[in-house]
Amino acid sequence: MNFSKPSITITLLTLLLMMNCGSRSKDSQKSGDKSFSHKSSSQKELNYIPYYSEIYKADSLFMTKNYEESYKILDYLLKRYKPVKGWFVNVSRDYLISKSKVAKVEKTDVENYLYEQAYNVDAIFGDKSIAKLLEEFHIDKSEVEKIVAKNVSKINIPLRNELGNMTLKDQDIRNTKNYESIKKIDWQHSQRLKEIIETVGFPNEKIVGGYNLQGEPHSEIFLPQIFNHMAYNGDYNYFKKKLPELIRNGTCDPFNYVMLEDRRNEINNRPIEYHVIIPIAENSDKKKINANRKAIGLPSLEFEEFKKKIMSN
Repeated sequence: MNFSKPSITITLLTLLLMMNCGSRSKDSQKSGDKSFSHKSSSQKELNYIPYYSEIYKADSLFMTKNYEESYKILDYLLKRYKPVKGWFVNVSRDYLISKSKVAKVEKTDVENYLYEQAYNVDAIFGDKSIAKLLEEFHIDKSEVEKIVAKNVSKINIPLRNELGNMTLKDQDIRNTKNYESIKKIDWQHSQRLKEIIETVGFPNEKIVGGYNLQGEPHSEIFLPQIFNHMAYNGDYNYFKKKLPELIRNGTCDPFNYVMLEDRRNEINNRPIEYHVIIPIAENSDKKKINANRKAIGLPSLEFEEFKKKIMSN
């Protein structure tokens, strides 16, 4: 195994960082918008695996401009779940734009979107569809700036910086091609991630913010890259058990887990289950791979290719 080779492509990293630009879920939505409410049961009692399958279906409809059906799916979901992003799917944006096409949008809809998504002023106004709604409801730049400041104030900046440093160190140490040093750093990262998960929770965008955060440098955080190395140098058994629990309660992106598992299977010469970065052979059982993906909250191979094609245009 070549431990000095980066485990992710630059293109994939860039796309993911752009997709996660400056967003996180708001801990509690404004009471004025019932569409973002969820059942009175606690968040951890909800299973997000079925949710993921539905948001990919809704996003497919959204991308083909079938806004009415996309809105129906998302409206139903978001009365039960807090909005959580999926693979290249900004659920809250899909919902708001779809609703604006087929139903009456209230000012509270737009405000709730801002309280959930606004972490950089330029990013918000740079989205033409959102900017149009801001203009329609007379929400000016100063108001957006206040919301952005409030949202950013809730981010754990020290932890954000620590995870950014961990991401950089993860790759820098591999440039040394010193396996003992690589192994040592991977184990340190493994122990620290376990500590963070057990004390703070999974460090998702709710906690550390996305790529584009007002007043902060662009984040280099990419946890799947680190979990990729937990497959052989970290506490694999802990993450193998813990990450699926966190995926089900909506706090961990499935991509973190599948990076871990695909690499582990590759190392041990076992069938690759998800193929998120490992190429698929022509004779691969795509039906089985898609079933594996659906079971952990990832979209089908076909959706992934379609979405990447749309994003590259």
